[in-house]
Order: sequence, then structure tokens, then C-alpha cells
Amino acid sequence: MSAYTQPIIRFGLVTPVIFNCLLLAGVVAAHQKLSAVRKEKEERHREQVQRLAAMKVLEGRIAPRRKHFQDQKKLLQTDPGQLFTRILDTSLPKYQEFELERSSLIFPQDRGKVGRLAQCDLSQVKTTFQGGIGPLQESLLQVETLMPHAFLEELKIVRKSDLLLKRPDFLSMDITHTCWKAREEGS
Repeated sequence: MSAYTQPIIRFGLVTPVIFNCLLLAGVVAAHQKLSAVRKEKEERHREQVQRLAAMKVLEGRIAPRRKHFQDQKKLLQTDPGQLFTRILDTSLPKYQEFELERSSLIFPQDRGKVGRLAQCDLSQVKTTFQGGIGPLQESLLQVETLMPHAFLEELKIVRKSDLLLKRPDFLSMDITHTCWKAREEGS
């Protein structure tokens, strides 16, 4: 080899080949890294699209019930005593006096047996009825259906007779309901 061919081969061919190989290796490495990032982002996008589709399905199921949920929310935020009285006032007139009659309605300040253990706001409603068991069951069914936050804490049924009022046999029923109060939003 001549003195001129050795530098030409070294700097004219070998150096550009090495430089191009390093450049090619860098491009291949960058391409693999970008492909991995793209694959990860596509997977995240696919998961997000699936979540959105599931949310739309769930929203489709919930939307028809939203009005009912809002009504229940209002119901839970009203004063239980007033609501209890209103429900009884609408259900009792359909019975005659000897079938079912409310003889007392009291709102005691005592929290009751269950209320002492609970850590939420409660109110009690004590009612006394005179009459038959069937009408009482219907009234209690209506109260407990329209007031899901009321539960029967105590029920005493005593058989009585009053010959002065010409009522030979009737039942006297003392009922205690405990109603929990819903908290206001934001508190």
C-alpha cells in the first residue's frame, strides 16, 4: 500500500462507516424506545376508552333513577316527625274509628335504646293506636315504605275491652319508631 491509500482508506472509508454504524445504532435504539412509549400510550388510551364506555353504560342505567334518588335525598333531609305525621294523616282516614284510631303521637327527646349506641342524629316517634291488627299492618307498611330511614324499635300490643264505649274487645298498640336524620351536604 502506498502512503496515500492508507489515509484514504482510514479516513475516507472506515471512519464514515463507523460513524454511520454508530448513527444507525442510535436511530435503532431511539426507534425501539419510541415504539415502547407509543405502545404504552396506546394501551392507556384503550383502557380509557373502555372506562368511558363502561361509564356511559352505567350512566344509562342510573339516569332513569336519578329523579327517584333526588326524591329520596329530599325525603331523608326532611324532619322525620313531620313526615311521619303526614304519612299517617293520609293513611288513617280510610279506616273507620273502630278499625284503627290513633290515640296519641309523641316526639320524645330521649334517643332510645338504639339511639344511645348510634353516632348520628336520631329522632323518635311514639304512637298509640287502637283497633285491629290488619289496618295497623297496612299503616306501618306505608310508613316504612315511604320512610326508609325509619325502623321499628318497640312494639307493644295489649288486648283491652271498654264496655262504656261499647267496644267489647280491641287492641291497644304502642309503637316506637326511630328515624335517623340525613346530614346536610358539605357537613
